[in-house]
Amino acid sequence: MRTLLAALSLTCLSLLPVPAMGSEDGALEVVERSQNELLELLGRDGKPSEIQRQVDALLDYEWIAQSALGGPSHYAERCGERCPEFQALLTELIRTNYLQRLGQRDRVSVVYVAEHVREAATKVDTRVSFADGSGKTKVIDVDYVMHRSGGQWHVRDIITEGVSLAKTYKYDINKLYKDGGIDKVIVTLQAKLDDLNRLH
Repeated sequence: MRTLLAALSLTCLSLLPVPAMGSEDGALEVVERSQNELLELLGRDGKPSEIQRQVDALLDYEWIAQSALGGPSHYAERCGERCPEFQALLTELIRTNYLQRLGQRDRVSVVYVAEHVREAATKVDTRVSFADGSGKTKVIDVDYVMHRSGGQWHVRDIITEGVSLAKTYKYDINKLYKDGGIDKVIVTLQAKLDDLNRLH
């Protein structure tokens, strides 16, 4: 279930590239306007590199990587000299998952429900409708945990039906780390990435 919801989170993220924004834009306005910008890009068969640049600007890969290994206070200790390799591999895995799920974009619609501004982060609540394998329409809640840095909004977590994408990575990677350290984590992530690339 964790893996399925994590995959769906990345599918929903395909509606959220980074727009050019003014200094007063809130997270909800950025998210809502982003859908239209991505649909326009996809409608004119935008280059994968264009889409990738928008994804990379939106997601806080560094924060997700650090969180996956226990947070900033444990990160350097746990991955040591392999920290750059680990972050690059996790980034590529997330990016590849995202790009491969763009094909599902035509089956997804989003309603923007609310924005909750908090000191630590801002959460944008959305309601996503999509066609399942049987053709029936399902509706789920997808929330985006965002923070602002350098004048841009960035996504730190995607919560789908109460399941956190960041916590799912943390759970899976922590389990691997306990079994075989950072070496096993990297070998496993590389194998998953290789599998994704073989399937497409």
